[in-house]
Amino acid sequence: MRVSILPTVFVVIGLLFSNCSGDVKDIPLKNCSKISGMPGPEDLAIDREAGLLYVSSHERRIKDQEGKIYFLDLNSSPLEPKLLEVEYPKNFRPHGMSLLNQNGKYRLYVISHITLYKEHSIEVFERTEKPSAKSKAGKWKHIQTLQDPLITSPNDLSVASENEIFVSNDHGAGGLSTYLFQDLFRISRAEIAYYDGKNWSSLGNPLYYGNGILYVKRQDGKEYLYRAGFGLGAVLKFDIKRENGKILLGDPKQIVLEGGPDNLEIDEKGTIFTATHPSVMKFLRHASNAESHSPTKIFSISPDDSIQEIFSNSGELISAGSTALTYKERVYIAQVFNDFILQCQL
Repeated sequence: MRVSILPTVFVVIGLLFSNCSGDVKDIPLKNCSKISGMPGPEDLAIDREAGLLYVSSHERRIKDQEGKIYFLDLNSSPLEPKLLEVEYPKNFRPHGMSLLNQNGKYRLYVISHITLYKEHSIEVFERTEKPSAKSKAGKWKHIQTLQDPLITSPNDLSVASENEIFVSNDHGAGGLSTYLFQDLFRISRAEIAYYDGKNWSSLGNPLYYGNGILYVKRQDGKEYLYRAGFGLGAVLKFDIKRENGKILLGDPKQIVLEGGPDNLEIDEKGTIFTATHPSVMKFLRHASNAESHSPTKIFSISPDDSIQEIFSNSGELISAGSTALTYKERVYIAQVFNDFILQCQL
């Protein structure tokens, strides 16, 4: 989820969600500890083969700050974040990201807000050398910048191949005043943008505040697109159909959750994990004050669409959790603002 520290935004959104500020009952996980040193670690991506966790990091509480990508070797002890050494593009402010492994070629696709509310891009980084004892993450190079008017306000993306990218916008076209107008009247203008390797198109399905997005191909060959509808308090599941080289989305099924869902991640068994924000009012207070707690819930979504709440915290342990990702019986929980990731035993 993305919020810039602007009081006007807080007032408008806060009024809209004034009924969403209740307390939550804690559902703990065992053996939790913090991995510090990464401001605003909003999104995660994992290389399961190498056990490397990539982190999108941006300090959102300080104006005009640029961001970086960090990585963690999950098979090392203690876990220490390392900066991904690469030549970052100018005005790099990372948000959602997606890791692609296509025939052994690794690429990181990262949303960047070059100018807040005005200019956005997808920055593409490619691994040029494999991980080694000297370089745990290998060597990376920035190779491409993707931009298009349909990327109106990108929040998250899911990359199926070099020629297929799905982008979830959280607002429609326009600047800050337009965003505020859409928020004030809960106008559904945030569409899904689609890239086929050559051209961009819109897959429609406008929402009021779209969030995480995830492309999934099941073992039976069926394809689905999951999208977090923050304003709906639900994850939408679309059947994907392909006709004459074009992609079509079926009518969505709503998977209702408690709170506004953020990013979506999938494990080896096909289970999807998402973090939700149960209280928008507390989230907004936390955005401007690190000491003001904002609750976090983590849900799993099975391939049959059944859900299970696996973690809930009032904010004392972690506030404004944004991403949940699992690896070797542990879950790693990212957050929007503070400077650490929480790891717990499943």
